Amino acid sequence: MVSRNRRRLLGAIGTGAALAGGGYWHSRRRGLDCPDQLESIHEFTADPNFWSPPVVDDRTLFVGAGFGISRMSSGTRPFRLLALESTGEPKWVLRRELGGGFGIPQPTDDRVYVSTGANRLFALDRETGRVEWTFDAGNERTGRMSAATVAHDDLVVTSTTQPDADAFEGTTSNYVLGVSAADGELEWAVPITGTVSSGLAVIDETVVAVAQNGTAIGIDPETGEEQWEADLDGSVDWSTTLTPLAGEALVPREDGTLLTLATTTGVITGQHTAQATEEYDADEEHAHESADGAVVRAMHRDEDALFVGDRSGGVTAYDADGDLTGQWRYEGSARVAALETVTDRVAVLDQRGVYAELDRETGSVHREFLLANSRSDDRCGLDPSNDRLNGLAVTRRQIVTSGRLYSTSRYRRPSDR
Repeated sequence: MVSRNRRRLLGAIGTGAALAGGGYWHSRRRGLDCPDQLESIHEFTADPNFWSPPVVDDRTLFVGAGFGISRMSSGTRPFRLLALESTGEPKWVLRRELGGGFGIPQPTDDRVYVSTGANRLFALDRETGRVEWTFDAGNERTGRMSAATVAHDDLVVTSTTQPDADAFEGTTSNYVLGVSAADGELEWAVPITGTVSSGLAVIDETVVAVAQNGTAIGIDPETGEEQWEADLDGSVDWSTTLTPLAGEALVPREDGTLLTLATTTGVITGQHTAQATEEYDADEEHAHESADGAVVRAMHRDEDALFVGDRSGGVTAYDADGDLTGQWRYEGSARVAALETVTDRVAVLDQRGVYAELDRETGSVHREFLLANSRSDDRCGLDPSNDRLNGLAVTRRQIVTSGRLYSTSRYRRPSDR
């Protein structure tokens, strides 16, 4: 795919003009494979410019800076967690000097919970951003928490690596934690072999944690007792999330195999090979992980279907009843970064920065356009060989993207008419 410099384009229209253009796409054809362009109306930057996937809950957008960063060589630096109104204006901003950035925010009715790469877990008032409590696992210098945090009843579940607080004894390096949602007190800590990043979920009243080395454990959230341990016979990507499917946990291995895991026993009840898997070479994969990465790049589930995006640019729709029967497949031109659903469509963001909306029933393309960003130097999209984008949130009126070395950007979504 040919890359074209867009500096002259930005110089001609000016950054202010790009942001004031109303957000609607402009009919600038820059090549046969280049969609019409949609200009951002808000951009949020940080230093370093790494952002968590955006989370929209009840018209408020939550996103954190410093996503994936831990063990700062400079010691600490300031990081921000943003809560944005539907207009894009800040509702509140939390600023903290930390040795690692914020994970994926977990909003509830009255709180927002967020882990950090500095081995701290924050509970914030949802409306004001006031810190209600902080749980510190210790060892900010080399320890870190998982990117994902799960709120379940009166418990907040996260994981920690290399903690040194008094509550942790012995030589174990990695734990799954249950923390009281009311006051931030540690309720239980369960050792796990391997580092947990995004593989945390509560499914069918069981805490399921999957480490990057393929170790999975099930925990009773009430008692903190380990119920089972399983070997997935393969590694998982650090960004891999767990998806509930017919009362089981769906886990994509790094090689593209989709596993269904019984949450009550840890037994692997099914395996399904993703369509792009035949391209995967394990030795080549690990030698060039930054260039290729895991086969499955994104998953999103609604009531009727499971959508899986892969590194070849394809999206496959499966029945959500547990047997993973394929419904349709869309073939894109660059690796998938994120998936969402909005109205009767499936929204697909690829690593080039192209956003497409597909018919939910058939997978046919309804429309697509290039999401322009003032920090990009590529006139017809980003270099798709790098995983710059990691998150997508879509409502009827807005599109929000985030990533690394790429700002959190907000776009006005054109009318469905």
